[in-house]
Amino acid sequence: MLKINAPEYVLMTRYIEAHCGIHLEKDKEYLIESRLSDLAAETGCRSFQEFHFKARTDATGRLRDRIIDAMTTNETSWFRDQSVWEYLEATAVPALLEQAGRTGAVRIWSAAAATGQEAYSLMMMLDEGARRRGAPWLLDNIEILATDISTTALAAAMAGRYDAIAINRGLPEEKRRKYFTRQEQSWVFDERLRNRVRFKKFNLQDPFIFPFSFDLILCRYVSIYFSESFKRAMFAKLAAVLKPDGVLLLGATESLREFSDDFAITYYKNAVINTKKIRGLKDPGHGTAKEMGYGYG
Repeated sequence: MLKINAPEYVLMTRYIEAHCGIHLEKDKEYLIESRLSDLAAETGCRSFQEFHFKARTDATGRLRDRIIDAMTTNETSWFRDQSVWEYLEATAVPALLEQAGRTGAVRIWSAAAATGQEAYSLMMMLDEGARRRGAPWLLDNIEILATDISTTALAAAMAGRYDAIAINRGLPEEKRRKYFTRQEQSWVFDERLRNRVRFKKFNLQDPFIFPFSFDLILCRYVSIYFSESFKRAMFAKLAAVLKPDGVLLLGATESLREFSDDFAITYYKNAVINTKKIRGLKDPGHGTAKEMGYGYG
């Protein structure tokens, strides 16, 4: 394993934070060594100083993307955090389905989608809720945008194919039987529902430019990797693209406190519900998801 010295650590941490927002504190040298040593060796570099120079001067951006993939923690599971999904099933999903029938337009953003379990978990819950109402067509009026910075994670998410370890992390047996097909050593998510989720590569450092605003945003277990200034900026951008009275859900170890006053914080069992305050704002959306390449068809 390639070792990193103090000056090289400064170079690499600045490079990583500049390109994907991940903020590494002191004494995290082992993370860079363990995740990037093989890639550095593959590119013929004998030191992290050489590797930094190669990454910085790579005009194609391919090495940058591979570094981001290696440093991104795509830790996820099905229906992660029971209280959040109890809230979604009991409160949010019925309200969203009601809105889908009334206005014909519901938009949801899974903003750190990883390998797709979160977006597909929500898709299953929406499907079951719509069928209980005797109105499966309601899904036609619901758009789920799922984004991630990792091209590798997104490729896995779009394939909807999971091995035995991934499929057993939080997925109830009855849902596996209902929504997945066994193919050799993998389980493949229902194609009909898979095609209802639009996956896109997106860096949370970039401007949040959408022709519409969202009713629900899940941005879970990602802010924990960012600096305090990054969190404030990101939460402000999330508030800007969320409809008044819309909900932002974070991970169980994440909080808006001290970082944003755009949200009213309430609780559902152990889940924290962040609802955007109504301050006389209007929905800025004028275009459609399809017009901007996020829709279906």
